[in-house]
Amino acid sequence: MSHMIARRSFLTAGSLIAFGGAAGLSFITQANAAGHKIVHAADIVVPDALRAAINSDRRPEADKKRDAGRKPAETMAFFGIKPGMTVAELMTSRGYFTAVLAEAVGPSGKVYGQNNKWLRDRVKDTNRPLAGLLDTGNYPQIVEQNTELEDLQLPAGQLDAIFMVMFYHDLYWLGADRAKLNAGVMAALKPGGIYGIIDHHAAPGMGVLDVNKNHRIEKYAVIDDVTKAGFELAEETDLLENPRDSMKVSVFQQELRGFTNQFVLKFRKPA
Repeated sequence: MSHMIARRSFLTAGSLIAFGGAAGLSFITQANAAGHKIVHAADIVVPDALRAAINSDRRPEADKKRDAGRKPAETMAFFGIKPGMTVAELMTSRGYFTAVLAEAVGPSGKVYGQNNKWLRDRVKDTNRPLAGLLDTGNYPQIVEQNTELEDLQLPAGQLDAIFMVMFYHDLYWLGADRAKLNAGVMAALKPGGIYGIIDHHAAPGMGVLDVNKNHRIEKYAVIDDVTKAGFELAEETDLLENPRDSMKVSVFQQELRGFTNQFVLKFRKPA
């Protein structure tokens, strides 16, 4: 994995107009990411209890078949998710990651699974994407949160961690107010709380220009957005990197889907 944090990535004026909500050119510099820790996959230790929880029979079998590409136990260990925590996943869709979080925090924890109207309408067979998890009764700790990204309505200062998984790039082409979203995340987290973002790497130099066609984004654009909101970049890991991904094709390509080259960033709200 390249650690060339000083490399610059920038948006052209045309791309700023196309994706909306951005004011002026955005430059990602060493100052945005300096001092954070790189955690290699081989150094992530998964407690036995956490691995057993992630392998629970409560999780849908269709979800567990996707674990090889997503490495949920290692991901939870990297982010430090523990029993009793209060966490949230934003734009969860049908809740693969939300169920993983529910297993990690256990029955004494709480998980907010948020979907906005756009995503609820996009799921073809239901306007309640989380119904498959909630209607079984297996996850009483999951709270369905049907709110907009700019108005999350999460309890202020009470969450230990908030996640957005493989969706941050969509904020650009959807024209979401990223500054308002990130401010809402900041407000909901406890001091020292974690903001976790996982997304598909774009090819070097693409910045945010591939967010719609191939659903990819350079991590420096995400770092720029989130650190501007007051977060510190604490750690990143190469856990979900895949060097065989050219980063120039759609993430939905059949041979690649579920195994794209992904970045995993751990931001922290200042204590």
